[in-house]
Amino acid sequence: MKSFKIVGSVLAAGLLVGSVIGCSSTADQKSSATGSKPEAKQKISFMYPLYNNPPKKTEAWKYMEDKLNIEFDAQAIPSAQYSDKLQASIAANDLPDITHYTSFPDPKLVTYAKQGAFLQLDDLIKDTKNIKNLPKEMWDLIKVDGKTYGIPRPAPQGRAVVIRKDWLDNLGLPIPKTLDDFYNVAVKFANADPDKNGKNDTVGIILNQTMDWHLDPIFMAFDTGNGWRKMEDGTLMSTSIAPQRKEALAWLHKLYDVGGIDKNFTIMKDNQMWEKLESGKAGLFLGAQTNDFPRFVANLKKVDPKAELIMIQPPVGQNGKTGYPIGSGFFGEFVLPAKIDKAKAKKAIELLDWQIGQEGVNLRKEGVEGVDFKKNADGTIAMIGNKYTEDGVANLIWNVPNDPTNIIALDAPAEIQKAQKANLENIDKLNVTNPSIGFVPSDAVREKKTELDKTAREVSVKIVTGELPIEAFDKFVQDWKSKGGDAYTKELNEWYKVKQSGK
Repeated sequence: MKSFKIVGSVLAAGLLVGSVIGCSSTADQKSSATGSKPEAKQKISFMYPLYNNPPKKTEAWKYMEDKLNIEFDAQAIPSAQYSDKLQASIAANDLPDITHYTSFPDPKLVTYAKQGAFLQLDDLIKDTKNIKNLPKEMWDLIKVDGKTYGIPRPAPQGRAVVIRKDWLDNLGLPIPKTLDDFYNVAVKFANADPDKNGKNDTVGIILNQTMDWHLDPIFMAFDTGNGWRKMEDGTLMSTSIAPQRKEALAWLHKLYDVGGIDKNFTIMKDNQMWEKLESGKAGLFLGAQTNDFPRFVANLKKVDPKAELIMIQPPVGQNGKTGYPIGSGFFGEFVLPAKIDKAKAKKAIELLDWQIGQEGVNLRKEGVEGVDFKKNADGTIAMIGNKYTEDGVANLIWNVPNDPTNIIALDAPAEIQKAQKANLENIDKLNVTNPSIGFVPSDAVREKKTELDKTAREVSVKIVTGELPIEAFDKFVQDWKSKGGDAYTKELNEWYKVKQSGK
């Protein structure tokens, strides 16, 4: 059996992960109006990350199966385990029919494609109704040597900062706006008993062990740039080594030292971090998503019915800089294994295409009429109990359209939907673009990039926690440059100069 690997990386064997598997009973057969033999249902397996309730094999599941004449095998892997499971499956040449490759840009994906792990999709995409209409910019970004091996999963900007408004009120604090405001609020959330229970059991800012994503609004306020910063001379400098990042790390260390940042963040995974917020122990989350807001509120209300969680604007730095980093506009891509047969490949693409068509979008947002929702006389809908949420319908349909309003939760209370809409209205004005989007590094640079990124994260975490002094940043910069960073920077700036010239 052919296997695929990246030189220097070791994948653990025997990885155990949770998954949600569809039933494998004999498929129902469709009747044929012409009297010919009915077509047997095609079994389609689909692996993707799971962030909340797993999909259950209920009415919505059956509706999709019948509509597409498939037997659906949903391999929904808990998000904390997904990356390991993905890499192990590729290395073993044991991919399902559809796999969500969540990382982009990722040098490993390019290598796998060149090694022949994935099916080329150009001809299949031509026959779709919806997928082929995704923005040209997305397709241009994912091509490998001019060929298409994946289908982008759209991810319109939906970042959010969430905060406990009731805690602000308890402490007589206004909604924070500036970096200084956020610093003050975080410290008091951790040390001033914001929940008024007489215990020292709350934290200010929560984040996980990867750190950067959940502190992006802080880095943007310090004007570090997104991925690469355009310097005053017009050249690009990696945000990992930018002087503005050193300033931000010094600020974060000071905040960590006085308790404003959760002391346990270095061991926190996503689910543990979310649990702190939803259990009423954390007051400020800078790495939230608008689509997660209904879940955060609902779970928090179960613990504290009087709790008030709201979404606010990201912090503004001293020079007026603010915002969220915007990337490619998509969350990884869907790939098919090269060994898949033609009929199954065609059906897999049909499934992905249907999911972002109107019928698939409606099923994902509403469920099945009469089961998950009912129509009101005015044309609006009302959800029926909690069945839609409990059945994980939103996680049954994993492909999504390129439409930011798609993330508004129709099963949430009206005030939650209103808050989501408000947060999305002007979010494009907060986008901080990455000037390196579209750049494909050489193999030599690609081999160095993973280690450079890893070292940058490790040093940043150690500076924030105080394990390394802020002066260590200067040595890190020199090491970063000498160990491949200078070559990376040179190559990128040559590409950027050509791009700017329009050639």
